[in-house]
Amino acid sequence: MKTHAFLRQLTPAFSYLTLFFPKARCKELPASSLAYFPLVGLVLGCLLWLCAYVLDGTLYPAINALVLVSLLTIVTRGLPLDGLGSLLDSVSKGGTAKEMGRAMRAHQRGSFGVIGIALALLAKYLLISQLIEEGALPSLLLFPTLGRWSMVCLVWFFPDQQEKALVGPPPASQDFWWAAAIALLCALLTQGLAGLGIVVLVWIMSYALGRYCIKRIGNITAQVMGAAVELVEFFSLAVVVALLGAA
Repeated sequence: MKTHAFLRQLTPAFSYLTLFFPKARCKELPASSLAYFPLVGLVLGCLLWLCAYVLDGTLYPAINALVLVSLLTIVTRGLPLDGLGSLLDSVSKGGTAKEMGRAMRAHQRGSFGVIGIALALLAKYLLISQLIEEGALPSLLLFPTLGRWSMVCLVWFFPDQQEKALVGPPPASQDFWWAAAIALLCALLTQGLAGLGIVVLVWIMSYALGRYCIKRIGNITAQVMGAAVELVEFFSLAVVVALLGAA
């Protein structure tokens, strides 16, 4: 019975964040599934780590990194990148909150959004390539986990400012702390005590992004959640690479 309940909450999380379990996809995400977002990120990280481990020594680090970035983009259906592009387009056009929200939901991608997506992919590629060269493959587990953890933070910080029909009723406290425990455990196991600092910085970054988007756009949309994933992934990768360089 408990296993069935666990899978009933886990499959919508995978369906919402990845191309897996498409039949479980629904318009409104059950709030209880938010607790498993970091777990989905951890599974994505394990997939990247396994792929990098298998290809390490066979392909050059640069080509290996290209495979990993492509794999992550395909498995996540490119939704975080799409969210980042939408957010950048709305910011570049400016105007009232209603006008920015309309620009964010437009199907046509502007030049600012395209450039932002290209830079995000390039930055992720270079940082992952550096991790592979340094032999820090376990660090590949961290950035997808923290990226999905940021989505949980946005819902937890701003439960009343969610876009209509985005997430169900506000998650219970135990769901938030369960998600936090997964993110923190992954950070500590891969980065030691420095991982605690990274989690705190991601927590602050998520709050700042959410506050900014509410002020400029009026609410937290699916595009904002996707943009948060991309920004946090870049940030956590950059911090890990910087720590490796300082070691």
